[in-house]
Amino acid sequence: MYEIVCKLKLLKAEFRRQKKRTGDLTANVRKAKDFLDKAQSLFTIHKEDIFLNLVKCCRRVYSAAVKLEISMLQQRAKLRWLKHGDQNSKVFFRKINSTRVKQRVFQITNINGETLTNQQEVIQEFVSYFQTLLGGNSPHRTVDLGFLQHEVRQITTAEASLLVAPATAHEVKEAFFEIDVESAPGPDGFGSAFYRAAWPVIGQSMVEAVGEFFRTGKLLKQINNTLLALIPKVNMPTYVSDYRPISCCNVLYKAITKIMVKRIQRVLPLLINYSQNAFVPGRSIADNILLAQELLAGYNQARLPERCTLKVDIQKAYDSVEWDFLLEGGRGLRQGDPISPYLFVLVMEIGSALLRYRIHNAPNFQYHWKCKDLGIINLCFADDVLLFCKADIPSIKILTDTLSEFATFSGLKVNPAKSQIILSRAVQQQRQQLLDCVGFQEGSLPIKYLGIPLSSSRLTIADCRPLIDKVDTRLAGWNHQTLSYAGRLQLIKSVISTLHTYWASVFILPKGVLKMLERKMRTFLWQGPSGEGQAKVAWDQICKPKAEGGLGLRSLIIMNQALILKQLWRILQNDGSSIWVDWIQQNRLRRSTIWTFNRSTGSWCWKKLLKLRPILHRGVHYKVGDGSSFSLWQDPWHDRGPLCLSFPRGIEVTGLPLSSTLSSVLQRNQWCWPAATDSDIVEIMSMLPPTTPSAVDTICWRSNSGKFTLTSAVLLIQPPSPHAHWQGLLQGKFKIPRHGFILWLAFLEKLSTMDKPWVPRTENGCVLCGGQISETHDHLFFKCWFSKRCLTILNHKVKFQWPYLEWQRGIMWASKRLRGNHLVNAALRATLAALVYHIWAERNSRKFAATSSSADLISNRVLEDIRMRIMATDIPHSLQSRSLYRIWKLTWPLGQ
Repeated sequence: MYEIVCKLKLLKAEFRRQKKRTGDLTANVRKAKDFLDKAQSLFTIHKEDIFLNLVKCCRRVYSAAVKLEISMLQQRAKLRWLKHGDQNSKVFFRKINSTRVKQRVFQITNINGETLTNQQEVIQEFVSYFQTLLGGNSPHRTVDLGFLQHEVRQITTAEASLLVAPATAHEVKEAFFEIDVESAPGPDGFGSAFYRAAWPVIGQSMVEAVGEFFRTGKLLKQINNTLLALIPKVNMPTYVSDYRPISCCNVLYKAITKIMVKRIQRVLPLLINYSQNAFVPGRSIADNILLAQELLAGYNQARLPERCTLKVDIQKAYDSVEWDFLLEGGRGLRQGDPISPYLFVLVMEIGSALLRYRIHNAPNFQYHWKCKDLGIINLCFADDVLLFCKADIPSIKILTDTLSEFATFSGLKVNPAKSQIILSRAVQQQRQQLLDCVGFQEGSLPIKYLGIPLSSSRLTIADCRPLIDKVDTRLAGWNHQTLSYAGRLQLIKSVISTLHTYWASVFILPKGVLKMLERKMRTFLWQGPSGEGQAKVAWDQICKPKAEGGLGLRSLIIMNQALILKQLWRILQNDGSSIWVDWIQQNRLRRSTIWTFNRSTGSWCWKKLLKLRPILHRGVHYKVGDGSSFSLWQDPWHDRGPLCLSFPRGIEVTGLPLSSTLSSVLQRNQWCWPAATDSDIVEIMSMLPPTTPSAVDTICWRSNSGKFTLTSAVLLIQPPSPHAHWQGLLQGKFKIPRHGFILWLAFLEKLSTMDKPWVPRTENGCVLCGGQISETHDHLFFKCWFSKRCLTILNHKVKFQWPYLEWQRGIMWASKRLRGNHLVNAALRATLAALVYHIWAERNSRKFAATSSSADLISNRVLEDIRMRIMATDIPHSLQSRSLYRIWKLTWPLGQ
């Protein structure tokens, strides 16, 4: 391990020298572009092979320089959603500058209320604060938790051995390659991309170094060192406490902890109670929110039992854990360290066990209404904690005393100023005494839990304001950025449309909210930062899959329903891994099934969930096995659905009770119904499904895998439309997103040509050819003499052919002629998109900027775009690639 540290140190010095030799990457791009322009000018004048070779050489240098610059800018700008295709360096530069301004700290207010502006004083204030916070201020002590042994789950010796087993070469490589290449490096400066690229050389050394740690348990401080990055928690940070310390760890350290995390994940479900769902494989954050919502139902009704909920805020949770509670050390868990969340979950599990122990030994504790059967006291998701009990002083005091006891063990102290107690409306007489006992502020519904509002009544648009504001904030951050249509679309897809997914996976959101969000996305797509322009294509068309002629976005309303279907599917599966599903089965369904439940009780969320049952019914298939798991009358194992609904007299006629399982009419895997005396019984028996001998009953999703997927749920709600025959023309290895978007508009004939009714009537003639012929898609592509001239040049230079047909017939021809994965065809498809893009751009330049370019110049722009794209794409050596480079007059990259 020491040898690796020394080698990395030497290599770091070499990289610094290389960086100095390379110079400014942006300046290199400008120089390379100047050389390329001069070389092209010389070739235009002299038309000699020597100048053609010079152009090829300069183009290769320019392509490499651009590739390096874009890679550097993407890493620094941290815009993971923005595709490499547009190469929009302006966006990257503006984002980098914006981040740089936000990260600068000009002044800070200390604990005495004094504003510090001197940079040395500001630095010292940060250092002092975090030394106090993270250094640990309590003497080392041994924490004896033996009295909790009956409240906590324990792993076996074999499982414990698995945690400390020697690391295999496969484990080590997998850990290194799973670290995001764009994540910030640690103090040594080597990011994940370096380790991936150099793995054939350094891989064995890394395996040995990691193996040494698992063998000895020792780690060099050079590897264990960490940089603390301070991330503002609020928009306008004033105090040091407004910054969150995020650890930037060395990649070798991350790889070690990733191996440990994977091993811990295997045993974590065995150790952690179902009240804690954070970071436990197979569990969902939705369980906490949905169950909390059910328990808060009826808090506004005075006729229901007295109850209360404590929303507990833990001071600086990750930063204040006392290490001697876990092992030797100071204080604090590294936020940014892969293993920190799992260690924190283990700490919080001790808190849950302590609660269970104290309550089991406190006869005067009374559970929250509908919590006793499952023993629900708390819900935890990392440091977000809810506690539940009856609204009486003894019960509340037991909870608060236990929190104080836990704080002495772990260092995790409750912040009373930010904690709340929510009392149900039934609590009247001793309200003030309860508040005095707990020492928390009194909260009121709706409350915010895990970022979602919980309420005793239905969700309103006002309740969803935080979601709307978050979308507005993300969009506002790009008001002054230069984004093409394709860039805006990518932002909507990767960032904006997914913001609502978290909310939509838990609750059915008000349609007014979803329509408002779609309206904001639509406006941003078409108007962009300028606020000008109007929608060119209907939103319904945009929300179709790409294969059907859309842009691959999804209707937020349909996505909301599909996400909620997953929660219903989990109720059907009832595999015992969800505390919310267990609670629903125990307190809502009881002896019913989700198909026959018809009582009006439950939260507004539960009632809205049930409204999706007809859609769910279309998506599930009950596969009959031995019949022991399916209800004869209440499950839709029959084509007629639940028989108690479609055949209400069946119980009386057959004499089989409502609680009967399907096995009561199955003997030796054969149907055995009572004697048929009713026409309905005869019909039911004529439509009986086949059985599977010696198999268990199974509920399958109607998909190829038999498992629920979000895509199949969306298709269930919105059946597919016919495919667009031209969609393949937008695909390919060399596609450029901004070109593809304009081509998509042209395919739909939605470009703002002069024949469109929404375009102001100034002059109808084509500005490209200067004639009086009306400007239409048919004329521009490609009946105009200007566009014909471009076609002729491209045909001569790269064999790009186009039939002299109407635009739509030409598209049909191209969709057949240019299909397939052949590299030459992929380049020709990209050429079509580039040609349409540049013709349209030239039309707009002439019309609105009074500038013009020749057909030769437009054709050269098309050729340069595609050549640069080809050279920027990693293509393995083959006959196809050689043919492609020959047609496009490119020199094969050196060393390949």
